Amino acid sequence: MRLAIEKKDLLAHIQHLASVVPSKNTSPILNNYLINVFEETNLVRITTSDLEITVVVEFPAAVSEGGTIAVSARHFNEIINYMPDAVINLWRHDELLMIQSGKVDFNLLIADHTLFPVIPEPQLNNAITIDSALFNRMISKTYFAVSSDVNRAVLTGVCWKIFPDYHLMAATDGRKVAEIKILETNLLPPAQENEPGVEENIFTEQNQSFVEKVIPVKTLQFLQKIFDPEVKEIKIAIERNKVLFSYGKFFVFSQVIEHKYPEYQKAFPSDLPNRFMIDKESLRTAIRRVALVAPDDNLRIRFELDNENFEVNTSNRDTGDAKQNMEDYSFEGTSTGVSFNYKYMLSILDAVDSEKAIIKLGTSKDPMMIYNENPTPGQELTFLLMPLRS
Repeated sequence: MRLAIEKKDLLAHIQHLASVVPSKNTSPILNNYLINVFEETNLVRITTSDLEITVVVEFPAAVSEGGTIAVSARHFNEIINYMPDAVINLWRHDELLMIQSGKVDFNLLIADHTLFPVIPEPQLNNAITIDSALFNRMISKTYFAVSSDVNRAVLTGVCWKIFPDYHLMAATDGRKVAEIKILETNLLPPAQENEPGVEENIFTEQNQSFVEKVIPVKTLQFLQKIFDPEVKEIKIAIERNKVLFSYGKFFVFSQVIEHKYPEYQKAFPSDLPNRFMIDKESLRTAIRRVALVAPDDNLRIRFELDNENFEVNTSNRDTGDAKQNMEDYSFEGTSTGVSFNYKYMLSILDAVDSEKAIIKLGTSKDPMMIYNENPTPGQELTFLLMPLRS
């Protein structure tokens, strides 16, 4: 194995791969990259995996000898990052990977590459194609609402549902919900079930009015890291227990969380009598200011509002009290108040696109619904925040 490549070109393809390497695992080989070098095509393929997500990136280099090795992912990234900004030469010598540029030399021990999990060849026959910027937007509007509770595994992923004429992405941790719906869209590929020799795919299942997959948030966050505005489309092949994303020079294989996603929409109130609209930045600043003395155990902040007054306040027996009276808001309804976790509200406001946010609420026991002032054409963005009990 022997190749040469500009540092900036190599770094551009590996800088995010290390985030896939598991921090804790029972298989030491997964701490390594699998590096395949092909002399015939002058291509380098690097694979990393934690078994839940597997990433393969393939890119050109000046290859003079092919081969396969496995090498420590962390050390490889760190070494390449600190090499001079010039051509880097890499070659195998016995059980070492030699890395050289200018007057800098590293000899890195290699591992037994035959122990690396077998990675299937990407199959994109039944892949659907989505605008990459739109898909990235869908992730950004939902991923923050996932749960970190490993005991509720299904809530640690983002639910993607594909219907015949629209699709949506949603996430919830039981206390907040984020949903983005893309209207008047048909992602289903052309029917192929009657063609001889065509393998059955997820879209040809019988008695299935929609496709639902719960994708681990780690997979979607990796796709955000490699998002490139110059790469306009992402291809997605959906199978029964995994999803394959083809984006630019990356292939991302992801397991799905095989549990039924909860029917979170049942928590959406059908009629909330109170509604107010306010500048998003002003509200966010007020919440952050008042939250300086909020209780550490529940991060409680409270809204008290009617047609005449809107107060953001908190009370902490260990620290003190704080309040701010808001101006320049519009309110429709009757006097009401509600308490909530301020960090959850801030995360939702960060996902609101418009300068003003619309918030609908009822009594202190009802959830709040948060929306953009002006919906994006062809999209519906919905957020829910559960109240804290008094």
